[in-house]
Amino acid sequence: MSLAMGTPVETQREVSLRSRVVWSFWVIILLLGLPTWWATTSIERASLPSDLMLASHDDLWYSIPVCLSSASIAKNELAKLAWETQKLAKGQQFLFKFHVQAQNQCQQDAVTTLITIAEGEDYDIQYSSRSASFEARYPEGGMPSLPFHLATFLQSAFLEEHASVAYQLFTSGKSNEDIQSFIQTLPQDMTNNIQKAANRAFKPGSNYHLSISLFTAGSAPSSWDIRQALDTYIEPIVYALSSTSNISVASQVQLYSSFSPSVQPQQRDSTWRLKKEDLTSFVNTAEWPLSPSIGQGPTINFITYVPAKQFIPLLLDDNSTNSWLVPQWGGITILNPPLRSNEESELESEVLPDHLDHASLVPAFESFQTQLLQLLGVPQSTKLPLQERLKSFQRLSALSLYLRTSSNLGSLARLAQRLSNIPIPRHVLRSVDSALARLSVFQQCLTTSTTGESWSTCFTSARAAFVESEKAFFDKSMVGQVYFPDEHKVAVYLPLLGPVGVPLVVGLLGEMKSIIGRRKR
Repeated sequence: MSLAMGTPVETQREVSLRSRVVWSFWVIILLLGLPTWWATTSIERASLPSDLMLASHDDLWYSIPVCLSSASIAKNELAKLAWETQKLAKGQQFLFKFHVQAQNQCQQDAVTTLITIAEGEDYDIQYSSRSASFEARYPEGGMPSLPFHLATFLQSAFLEEHASVAYQLFTSGKSNEDIQSFIQTLPQDMTNNIQKAANRAFKPGSNYHLSISLFTAGSAPSSWDIRQALDTYIEPIVYALSSTSNISVASQVQLYSSFSPSVQPQQRDSTWRLKKEDLTSFVNTAEWPLSPSIGQGPTINFITYVPAKQFIPLLLDDNSTNSWLVPQWGGITILNPPLRSNEESELESEVLPDHLDHASLVPAFESFQTQLLQLLGVPQSTKLPLQERLKSFQRLSALSLYLRTSSNLGSLARLAQRLSNIPIPRHVLRSVDSALARLSVFQQCLTTSTTGESWSTCFTSARAAFVESEKAFFDKSMVGQVYFPDEHKVAVYLPLLGPVGVPLVVGLLGEMKSIIGRRKR
């Protein structure tokens, strides 16, 4: 007897159960799975003001406040002299102009350049540290030509700042034909010096950390008069820049700290010499406990190194100061202190001193002071005293922060337009709005930058705008998505959706086919 083989006939109950199972899966997927997936994988993308972020700001200019003072010139004549001087010294209006006023009209403050005028034998303008001002002399009957001499002096004295502003605009891509033409008219040595200064200096910021170290090859010297040296050479600069930068200072003494093993001093006559190529590897980074740049602001390292007795004196070839600067890092000075007689032992008649007094530290800290100014980016003009150069540095720092903020916002806008899959959280939008508002304040205060109070507002606004732009551009929720492209998502989802999705789709198609068949019957 043969049995007929065929597909088992499903009962109505089995058909109903299978249908409920298939539809239950899809109901769970559609009502629970998809909303959950959408909520957990959706990208929050706030609308950035791209037009404002990409706006060009190449029409910047600011004022340098100048105050004329005289005990022998009447007020109305002094006001006329200030007006004529400003008219002659207007210079390039697309960068900055001089705002010259008489003493009874101007506000003397931290950033005002003061010129005291008196009658003398001939035209002459010199800086007086006693009065903290420029003293201008003119001969008897020479008043009509005095505005020309004052204007010529201002244009010449502030030419380096003028060139630095043009260089910043040029390197940031915000220059125009006038700026490019002006740069071409500058002396080649000035252009080269500005480029070198920009390469060796740290980026302008609001926080710096100074680490001043004494490293000795042996057990002596083990102490030094660091407090007096700091008060004489470092603290005046820190105080002068306190309105724009917070500079913290720390010091340390490390004994038995030899220089890098790759450095081999060469004996020449009665001295030991280091070649120029030895300077790049002099720092023993493996053993010297140097402070890294941690937290807000970079660390500037200054090292005073005392070699072992057998290497004294240790000198540098073609270097009279026995010190050198490391760009965007710090400075190093080799100190050869005079040996003292050793009465405690007959084996060594002379040994290194146990203590370095202030006089022995003067050469090192004179070099550190110069190197600190170079590393901060303070102009090195020989026509301006340090006080005036620090004022120029404050103005250039504010402009640099403004340009870097504008660059950050522009880069963020282009990144958001090019990568449509990166999230833009609400707090990033708030940072962008805050940065734009601060930039607007900065632009407004530039047009009224004739007093110290307004310049303080300018720098504060530029610094706050830069901080907000950095916060927005380097937000961690955005940076992660830049390295998570769509191809990566496919590689993650496909192994999951293949084994799970195919049976569900096949079951749904079969169920729909059964429904259509039942309706036809």
